[in-house]
Amino acid sequence: MNHNDVFCFIYYYMKQFLYRIFCAAAFFILIPILFTLFFQGNGKRPFKNAELLEQDQTTEALFDEDILPGIVANEISMDTELEAMKAQAVIARTNCLRAIELGEELPEGLTEGEMIRLWGQENFTEYYKRLEESISATKGVTMVCNGSYIRADFHKSSAGYTRDAAELYGNDELPYLKSTDCRMDLSSEDFLKVVFYTPKQLIEKGKGLFSEETRTAAAEKTAEELLAQIAVTKRDAAGYVTEVTVEGTAHSGEELRLLYDWNSSAFSLKVVEGEIRVVTKGLGHGLGVSLYGANQLAAGGYAYKDILTYFYDGIEFVTQYD
Repeated sequence: MNHNDVFCFIYYYMKQFLYRIFCAAAFFILIPILFTLFFQGNGKRPFKNAELLEQDQTTEALFDEDILPGIVANEISMDTELEAMKAQAVIARTNCLRAIELGEELPEGLTEGEMIRLWGQENFTEYYKRLEESISATKGVTMVCNGSYIRADFHKSSAGYTRDAAELYGNDELPYLKSTDCRMDLSSEDFLKVVFYTPKQLIEKGKGLFSEETRTAAAEKTAEELLAQIAVTKRDAAGYVTEVTVEGTAHSGEELRLLYDWNSSAFSLKVVEGEIRVVTKGLGHGLGVSLYGANQLAAGGYAYKDILTYFYDGIEFVTQYD
């Protein structure tokens, strides 16, 4: 065997040896990664998929309080009074546990990155500390009615009174959502909003509310002619429109609120100088806690439980864990 043959022989076996070493190293590196991915699945929280829950797992055991700061931060402003912030923490916790129990999506929350972008780095530590304080001070506290978590509705500000859910939905499934005197909301900057529309603008934005004939003649319609085709036929005791007819067809007040992006369904329409003026009172659907009202009560000395019982009728507080 000459030198060239020896060299080729050594080169071949060294190449095979190094290939085997590489394959073995890749195997031992990849196996733990694949093993971890397999058991982590898609990364969703366990309670997002009710079918995966074990029978001995309780709703409370599945809940992680660490998600509450992001949820509360998404629901109220950081200049809110501390007792009102505590009340919102209880609202968020109750809604989370109710959602888990019903297999529904959790309330939306902000990430820490989104909080920093919203508040600025200079305010983040102070605001986050307030969130943690409000959550820690109410740890485990929830609201129930007849043994079940309540649907803890809330809105920015009312039209002077919050709404009765029985009037809105026509049943007593949410007995704790009663109409409450909330005239402290009259001082809110969101209490009144005025918007003007030309007849054409109101028709075009209303889309399917109006007949094809009306849409075709939108440019020729006068405000008086158009408003004659719109009539508020029902309001609840709090002043919110529950039924309005457009060209003889009945619609809910909430339907119009969402379609036109009005502040609330506590609205009125009037012809003013050739246009249709829409005046809304309050901001939001009007059910449950008024955030502005809650803040006013807190500023007046109300503790968080007093604020919540002011707005939610006949509820009980249950501490699920501490």
